[in-house]
Amino acid sequence: MSWAFQEIPPLLPMKSELKAFFRSFTYAAEGIVNALRTERNMRFHACAAVTVIVFSRIYGLTRTENCIMLLCIGLVIGAELMNTAVEAAADIMSQGEHSPEAKKAKDCGAGAVLVCAAVSAVCGIVLFGDVQRLGDTAGWFAANPPACAAAAVWLAAAFVFIFGKRKGNINGN
Repeated sequence: MSWAFQEIPPLLPMKSELKAFFRSFTYAAEGIVNALRTERNMRFHACAAVTVIVFSRIYGLTRTENCIMLLCIGLVIGAELMNTAVEAAADIMSQGEHSPEAKKAKDCGAGAVLVCAAVSAVCGIVLFGDVQRLGDTAGWFAANPPACAAAAVWLAAAFVFIFGKRKGNINGN
């Protein structure tokens, strides 16, 4: 039989696959929101990311420098999400009892985040280390008191967001 006369499969399975595909984005967003609600370090990294992105606009990073900065941010937040998943899996597997394997998994996950954060910090020093541009940015803040006030409010709000008590958070983060 020629391919021209073969039966065309119904579009319904494709619609269901497409729906499942888009549903996976909802699950991913739920994971990010859950990590922000329950993990102090994730909240810290998220606030640091927002701060660095806003500062980069004032500082005047080039397009390439912005790409490097965004890659570093994605690397750290992605590592933090993976670490959260590893910790949750290790907790489930150890069933609340001390387990050297669970400790090893958690320590390795935390070490991965530390490596990513350290490399990103070095990149940040390179990206934002131009003394002339730092001076220009400081001058911009000095000439814009409302921006200084907004920065102070942001830092206070970020501190509360990172370290404030959370309702229903059993792990104390």
